[in-house]
Amino acid sequence: MKSYLEEPCTLSLERLSERVVDDFGVTLSTSTIRVKLPNKLIAVKQACREPSMCNNEVNKVKCKPFAEMLIKHIADGDYVVYYDESNNNLFCIRLQGRAVKGEHCVVKRPPSHGKNLKVQCSVSTEDVLVLHQLRRGSICMEEDAEFAKRAYTTINCLESFQRHFEGRKIVIVLDNVPTHNPTESRLEEELGEHIELDLLRLVP
Repeated sequence: MKSYLEEPCTLSLERLSERVVDDFGVTLSTSTIRVKLPNKLIAVKQACREPSMCNNEVNKVKCKPFAEMLIKHIADGDYVVYYDESNNNLFCIRLQGRAVKGEHCVVKRPPSHGKNLKVQCSVSTEDVLVLHQLRRGSICMEEDAEFAKRAYTTINCLESFQRHFEGRKIVIVLDNVPTHNPTESRLEEELGEHIELDLLRLVP
């Protein structure tokens, strides 16, 4: 019975009963199966969605060069900073409420929430928070490249960088979202003479 739920894990009790009949020729009621499953430490849970490409061998091979390059930069003593952005939901509400029996619990909401809040930040193990900013609405490619440029300039002015990383490369680690696609080319155009900057992007 336990092996039936390993792949897939979303089988209903009726389908489990059918599988037992198909494999063993024995008819089990759904109530019997319901009683027996908890004894096998099996319970009904919320199903989690996992993309088919998640942690597969193809992506592991693609990630290997990125991991090797990052380890090399750390071993060389370069200044590694991690840059990312995140949504800050300003419009979340409590989903449970109270009402008189027989009536709906209604919360009046505006038809449009407006622009959400985005948080951009770059962090490092040396100085923790290097740079951050808040922005309303989506972040365009130009703004993304400008923030990476500001992070590079800010790092060069840090006392810890000037004291311990003089002559070392600055490595900005980015994720693989489309917004970051032109960041490398834009920074190369504006900071082409600064060979001590490397952009390291996660693979798709």
